[in-house]
Amino acid sequence: MALDLSRLRILVVDDNDFMRRLLRELLWALDCHPDNILFAANGRDALETMQDRSIDLIFCDINMRPMNGKQFTRHVRTAPKSPDPFVPIIICTGHAEIEHIRDARDCGANEILSKPVTVANVYERIRAVVERPRPFVRTETYHGPDRRRQNLPFNGPDRRDSIPVIV
Repeated sequence: MALDLSRLRILVVDDNDFMRRLLRELLWALDCHPDNILFAANGRDALETMQDRSIDLIFCDINMRPMNGKQFTRHVRTAPKSPDPFVPIIICTGHAEIEHIRDARDCGANEILSKPVTVANVYERIRAVVERPRPFVRTETYHGPDRRRQNLPFNGPDRRDSIPVIV
């Protein structure tokens, strides 16, 4: 069954006008309401937009100035006055190398969307954050969705349940 995306408030953050227009067209093709799609040219502008409006989902380019997508995502996740540290963020990138994917994941992105984008892969990333949301984790160095995608068996002591011994 197809998701009803008509009520989602989506923020598209990209410094490239062509990419903003392309994502707008793809989201319209998925029946997102035109009035619910907002745009920002960089991370700073996006933070300003988020101060006035509630956002359900963010598509964010990774390479922008003066605030790039990684900085923006990290700020949304960890800033004391963040407008919504739990908003789903889909990082868009033309750099599909593993180090870029890890960087985006480690700053708190929910999903990664490699360019070139299509209606199908935009829809799949939206479905992932709507139908299969991952629990959020907060540590001293990370806040964001659980980075583990697989529940693999572990053969070792479960340190999460142990109490540290202070000597």
